Amino acid sequence: MTRRDRKKQIELRNRTSPEAESNDALDILLALDRFVLELSMSLYNIPRRERFTVRKQNRRLHGAVRKHMPRLLGPHRNQS
Repeated sequence: MTRRDRKKQIELRNRTSPEAESNDALDILLALDRFVLELSMSLYNIPRRERFTVRKQNRRLHGAVRKHMPRLLGPHRNQS
């Protein structure tokens, strides 16, 4: 590995913030959740009309998770 490659690698490492990493992890978890939802709907033969409703509810849930997750993952305060 050349010095230039090492320098680029170090710069890339320094650019990634914990917030970006947690967003990536959240994206992966939500994608897994969507996959499990689709799999279970096909497994249990959910009617087409109800699938739209379930997907809509799941999108709302994912929106709420994206909105409130940073607050939940933030520094904890003592409740004394």
